Amino acid sequence: MSAVPTAVDVFSGCGGSSLGVVGAGFEVVGAVEVDEVAAISYRRAVGVAATVADIRDISPETLAPSGAQGELTLLFGCPPCQSFTDLRRGRSRTSADDERDRMPDEYVRFASRLEPRNIVFENVPGLVAGRHRTSFDRFITSLTTLGYRIAWGVLDAADFGVPQRRRRLVVVGSRVATPRLPEPTHGPTTRHAHKVVRDAIARLPGLGSGEASDGDPMHRARHHSELVVERLRHLGPDGSRRDLPQRLQLRCHLGHDGHKDAYGRMSWDKPAPTLTSGCTNVTRGRFCHPEQDRAITPREALLLQSFPADVILAGGAEAVAAQIGNAVPPVMATAIAAAVLDFDPPNL
Repeated sequence: MSAVPTAVDVFSGCGGSSLGVVGAGFEVVGAVEVDEVAAISYRRAVGVAATVADIRDISPETLAPSGAQGELTLLFGCPPCQSFTDLRRGRSRTSADDERDRMPDEYVRFASRLEPRNIVFENVPGLVAGRHRTSFDRFITSLTTLGYRIAWGVLDAADFGVPQRRRRLVVVGSRVATPRLPEPTHGPTTRHAHKVVRDAIARLPGLGSGEASDGDPMHRARHHSELVVERLRHLGPDGSRRDLPQRLQLRCHLGHDGHKDAYGRMSWDKPAPTLTSGCTNVTRGRFCHPEQDRAITPREALLLQSFPADVILAGGAEAVAAQIGNAVPPVMATAIAAAVLDFDPPNL
């Protein structure tokens, strides 16, 4: 392996995984992202242009330098995961779900053609549960047939310094060494406590509903109706919709025991809950600011995902929230990529 390890990032989104591997010392030599807006965000964040295309329509060789087959250090990929997530249990399948279920096969195609020394695959834990487990086992068999030794497990981003609880399936494989998952760096069994919401966002300027911070287009609060603001005023620390008086309860929540985190307020002194594509909408989860009566802003969500403080994403409010919720936390990606370099160090 060369002195500078190289990486290709497929399903690259707005750049969380690439920022992470760059942080570990890799050079990103290629990336592919189907969404044009996310690809603009990727270039802003990473400084590399992602190929904008449906991964099924491109040749893997176009993403790596000529003659790089077998020399690429790392293939990193996180296919769309909505059809694998626990949140979809009980919902009927769609054709889009079927298409997403086949995306791991595209990852295998890239691995077979580029022959990277090492591979990292990141996704939701639901991929190893229930009806999806057969597909996962087939995926692992395909990788071992290509010559990869495999280590996999479910890791929590909070255990690697991300101020957010985010359990993710991580598969690490290697053709040249015995792969290992990264060891936790934060938490009760380590020297470092978990990072919490206060660590990430406490220093940002306070905002009310609909207000924006001068000089930072990402620190802009969603506008809430007077009724929503009144609901949020009734939330205590770590509170949720269950704290609301009956007159302020949503009709759909009356007598309903689910969706307990809707209108939930984050706690200053705990890691944030898992950020989703609705992470700036208080109706979609525990996404209310710990003190201020509003949803968290995109900047706060980015910091809770461990993105650098100067990243500015492209797109409207919903597109930005989706990019953030779908991203791999860069700090977690750095830990995974650093583990790869530990078992397959570059030639210095």
